[in-house]
Amino acid sequence: MKRQYTFLLFILFSFLPLPFLIGIFKNSPGGFSAIWDAISLIIVYVGAILIFLMTFNNTNKCSKPFFIYKLIWLQEMFILSGIMGVLIGFVLTMNSMSIPPPPGMDPTNIVISNMAISLITLVYGFVGALTIYLIQKFYELKSDDLDDIEVKKPKEGFLLSSFIYSILFIVFECSAIYVGSANAGGYSVLVSIESLICIVTLLVIFVLFYNGNSFIDLLKNLFWYVPDTGKNILYNLKYIHNMKKISAMFICVSLLCVPIVMLVSLSLSGDNNEWDNPTIGLENGGLLFFWILDFIILLTIMEGREVTKLYFETGKISAGDRFYSIKYILAPAFLLFFTFSLGIMISFIL
Repeated sequence: MKRQYTFLLFILFSFLPLPFLIGIFKNSPGGFSAIWDAISLIIVYVGAILIFLMTFNNTNKCSKPFFIYKLIWLQEMFILSGIMGVLIGFVLTMNSMSIPPPPGMDPTNIVISNMAISLITLVYGFVGALTIYLIQKFYELKSDDLDDIEVKKPKEGFLLSSFIYSILFIVFECSAIYVGSANAGGYSVLVSIESLICIVTLLVIFVLFYNGNSFIDLLKNLFWYVPDTGKNILYNLKYIHNMKKISAMFICVSLLCVPIVMLVSLSLSGDNNEWDNPTIGLENGGLLFFWILDFIILLTIMEGREVTKLYFETGKISAGDRFYSIKYILAPAFLLFFTFSLGIMISFIL
């Protein structure tokens, strides 16, 4: 089967997890329809596919190894998009706890239901990653004659199509966030001075650690094809991989402080009005996680662009850690969710 049929395989393999999901939701209230959410679908599926099209522009005709790399890259992007959607819902849910609930509604039930909806994006992210993984294995186990495709290197200059895909991504994501935050305090909740300071700090670290030919060219590579030497491209890839790990370490350190803030708030509640909100640590931790994850997604796009350039220049592929998102991102996310669950249980006890 030719790779022109990949879209059909994507549709087919997307339905394969359904029997397992239906088994989980059997006899549950609402049934299988409980995991349908249009906003989550836009954030995960539309967002990941638009970023993929932006990153791998002009690579429709490529060798089988590079095609497999693109599938592995897309798996990671689905997982990152799913976690990003969860963080958006998480921060908005935490903020909605400070908003008075409608008359006759239990605020705890509202929080739990909102959190369940936000977790749907994580399901979408892993279903999308599983679908791409099945496609990857399908092509790896099928023998084809596509390894000797002649690759045409693009001309140096501005990549208009990549820029258009990035604009579409921003429009879809911002629209979904705007609609989803209507009853949770508005999208302005996702912006804070502290999170912007963290981003500036990461930028300073990235600039100080870079020792390649040009940091500007590395950023410019997002929407511009600039020929480079194989040695510098390999350095850029090594640099991006290390910066992604450093960013993940900052997430872990920040989230380790979340339960401390929550416990101190619980112990001082009633004595000091400034500490009357035990969820403030969760909200701030989720917000920092969200912005640093945005930075990691940007680095992942840059990584895909550099691998593409290496493929155009040398015909070789230098892939990073394919389990990065599971090892470095999913673990901190579970730490945040565990702390949230602990907070909910404490609230029931109290």
